[in-house]
Amino acid sequence: MIKEGVPLPPVPDKKPLSEPDEIPLGAKLTDNEIANGVSLKIAMAAVECAMANSQSIRTDVGLMWLEFYTEMLTFGATTKTLLRKRGWIKVPPYYYPPGLPK
Repeated sequence: MIKEGVPLPPVPDKKPLSEPDEIPLGAKLTDNEIANGVSLKIAMAAVECAMANSQSIRTDVGLMWLEFYTEMLTFGATTKTLLRKRGWIKVPPYYYPPGLPK
């Protein structure tokens, strides 16, 4: 590219060497937080795929969104089993309506 006169994009600066163990625990995300964030993004992507599929007018575009949606569901199902296996899944607290005998 240089020979043809095409300028190259600027190269980012080199990153300094660091020790991952030196980062304090409160400053980095735990595996639990990362896994639950990924599962939240998978759920949002599945909802967006379903919404785009329902709004598509053309059949071929609708089939594309359906394919994306099935991939998200498959990925979400495998992520859910992994979260359960590791004990990282977050379950909301049970709801006890007022007046219910304990």
